[in-house]
Amino acid sequence: MVWQEKIWGKCWHLFQSDRSSVSFLEVKKGFQSSRHFHRERANLFAVISGRIKIRVWDQDGEPLWERDLDSGQTCVVGSNLVHQFQVLESGQVIEVYWPDGKVMFGDIVRLDEGGPMK
Repeated sequence: MVWQEKIWGKCWHLFQSDRSSVSFLEVKKGFQSSRHFHRERANLFAVISGRIKIRVWDQDGEPLWERDLDSGQTCVVGSNLVHQFQVLESGQVIEVYWPDGKVMFGDIVRLDEGGPMK
């Protein structure tokens, strides 16, 4: 396990690939992340314990929305949205990143037909 120290706590990158990543965050009350955005990635915050606030602005700095997240709640922030999280209560958060593009549900190639097991 390799923890990366951050101003708001610490981060453990559980999984990273060209298509997605998953990180485990331990966050400290009274701290916040930088305001930032991702050009091509969306991210999801899933609160395991504690409480965070997600704040979002457009590229011109105009506030768009904010949301308080408690244990068991999630929030998705799309690409090119300026965002920040603030830690309202110390806890643990899972953060997931993926390319912010189209999911093609019709891309399945069936090799046989499903049904009752033989």
